[in-house]
Amino acid sequence: LEVNFAEELLKKVPVSQRESLIEVLAHDPRPQYHADPDRVYGMEFGGMEVKFKVNHDLLTVLEIS
Repeated sequence: LEVNFAEELLKKVPVSQRESLIEVLAHDPRPQYHADPDRVYGMEFGGMEVKFKVNHDLLTVLEIS
């Protein structure tokens, strides 16, 4: 998957974890049976909650908290 990450959200991720997070997202962390482009997914990564959507081959990060 291509990962779309707004610069202001990427800045919330420590530099040492950015490459790993993008790699995890690029491997599509959604459950295999999900394919809803309007659904917002969430996952825990390095003590942060990452929210994203996937539409075809594009994963867009929506929020980091």
